[in-house]
Amino acid sequence: GTQLRVVTEGDDQVEISFSRSWDSSKRGIPPLNIDKRYIMRRGSSGFYSYSIMEHADGFPHVNVTQGRIVFKLRPDLFDYMAISDDRQRIMPTSNDRKRSLPLDYPEAVILVDPANPSLKGEVDDKYQYSSENKDSRVHGWISSQSDSRTGFWIITPSIEFKNGGPVKQDLTSHAGPIALSMFFSTHYAGLPLIMNFNDGEPWKKVFGPVFMYLNSVSSQGDRATLWEDAKSKMVEETDKWPYDFPASEDFVAAEQRATLNGRFLIRDSYLTEGLMTARSAQVGLAPPGDSGSWQTESKGYQFWTESDENGDFVMKNILPGKYNLYGWVPGIIGEY
Repeated sequence: GTQLRVVTEGDDQVEISFSRSWDSSKRGIPPLNIDKRYIMRRGSSGFYSYSIMEHADGFPHVNVTQGRIVFKLRPDLFDYMAISDDRQRIMPTSNDRKRSLPLDYPEAVILVDPANPSLKGEVDDKYQYSSENKDSRVHGWISSQSDSRTGFWIITPSIEFKNGGPVKQDLTSHAGPIALSMFFSTHYAGLPLIMNFNDGEPWKKVFGPVFMYLNSVSSQGDRATLWEDAKSKMVEETDKWPYDFPASEDFVAAEQRATLNGRFLIRDSYLTEGLMTARSAQVGLAPPGDSGSWQTESKGYQFWTESDENGDFVMKNILPGKYNLYGWVPGIIGEY
């Protein structure tokens, strides 16, 4: 069964652990050790969560397809969803979807009798609200049905633990109201992104922490105020990465991480005889593999950044390990 343990308890911080260790007598349970952590800090309007997953030496073969944190919010309160500056809207409810007309797959429906008549005839589909990993840093919900407008946001300060690299798309928030923090999945890629562990293959990875942030304004306040505040909080949390407060020894501290900087230049004889500056290039470190293998990488960590107009780049907070350097340039065919 699951064990509850208070990891740290002080005036300024509490961290608790819900862990489950696998053994061969536990039939029907994947052979993984899982430790889910929650952190609350004094003066912080929200809480942090992270997970440590392990396939230990001696564990049998297993395929793992998805890992995530899911929040089901109160439907009588949260009705407005924000994914980005240009993707925000009043959302249908779960009951609206139950009264809808199904389309070609279960997630997609036509709203035929929604509680909000303005939504009638629209298509609702959770995949409409997917985002690329590099862009999915803050999303969530706003309540319009209370004395004050309240926001619930999932903030992801780093994508180093996500699978598939910076341009892999994954779910964010959707009708329910549901808010997701996707650690890894096979969405939009399928079988190549499954984590396949052989018999006895040792593996351990830390997913997160991510921050669940709450903010509020008066009932007369503007939703945009909450969204802009959530974006500012995301920048603040990103600047703090890697956090210095998780208690697990598996979360690597800043002083044990590295920085890589360089300049990305390319040669294309069809365009010019000399070297060209790789402006706005995506440059990343991912586990060794063939060109493009980072797109199907799920077990290891990845670190990505964007070069400036001179092709210069800086990659911070790199975990110890063995990596290949990958990159591609907008407007240039192929990758490096």
